Formats: sequence, C-alpha cells, structure tokens
Amino acid sequence: KQWYQRRVAITAGSLPKFGSRLRFDIVPNVLEAYLRADLEVLENWCHERAYGQFKQLIETRKDLGAARLIDIGDCDVVAGKMLEQGPVFMFNVQTQQLFTHAKKVSNGDTVEVVDEDQIKMIVYTFAVCRDQSLLDPTAAWLVLEVMEHVTAENYM
Repeated sequence: KQWYQRRVAITAGSLPKFGSRLRFDIVPNVLEAYLRADLEVLENWCHERAYGQFKQLIETRKDLGAARLIDIGDCDVVAGKMLEQGPVFMFNVQTQQLFTHAKKVSNGDTVEVVDEDQIKMIVYTFAVCRDQSLLDPTAAWLVLEVMEHVTAENYM
C-alpha cells in the first residue's frame, strides 16, 4: 500500500499541488466548455465515455437555459488508483452557477433574462486519468467520467 501511495503521489506531484492544478486549470476549462456547449474543446479534454456524458448533459440543459460559472470551490480528491492506463483520481468540486433564460419581448426579439435568485450550487464528481503518452503534465490529464449533482436549487 505504501508503494502505491508513493507512486500515485509521484505521478500527480503532491496532492495539494494536484488539487490546485485541478481547480485552476482542468476544471475551469472543462466546465466552461461544457456550459458553452463547446464539443470541440470537450473532445480534447475527455475520453470517449466522458465526452458522451457531456453531450447528454448538454442536451438535457437546453430547456433549462444558459448557465455561467461564478465560482469553483476546492477540488477534494476522494480516491486514487493505479490502473493499466495510468493513475486515476476521483474528486469532487463544488461550483456556483448563475442560470439565465431566454424571454421574448413585445417586438418579437429574444433577450437573455438574469434572475439573481437563480444561483445554484452544483457539485461535480470527476474521474481523471493521466495519459502516459503525453509528456506535458498539464495536458496529460483527461476526464474519464463526470457526474453532476444540483445540491441547492436556489443558493442565494
């Protein structure tokens, strides 16, 4: 078990440093692409399964309106495991998002309406894997799986 922990720590750097990389690099890029429905960017950050999950989430969100990322909390690494393809980490991250919806006005135009009461707390659970073929440690982490949990319907 000690060998495993040492190996995973060496691969990820240190867990606090890795948590910072998740929070300030990987998570914002992935979530911003998801919220913009930018499938091209998501394809670069995700394995096939996660890419399919994001496509499904994007389809589900179409009726809910648009969302903007307001804040990303700390990334809590909850599990790590060494697999054939390399180290895999699972982590949770809490976000706050502002939801907007489209509204038709009297002249027939559509405008985006922001309701300050539509700030929602959403927690994501990610599984990420390091692609051993990539030497750049920042670009080497790919999303394997994602789950989205709305924890507070109206946060504020």
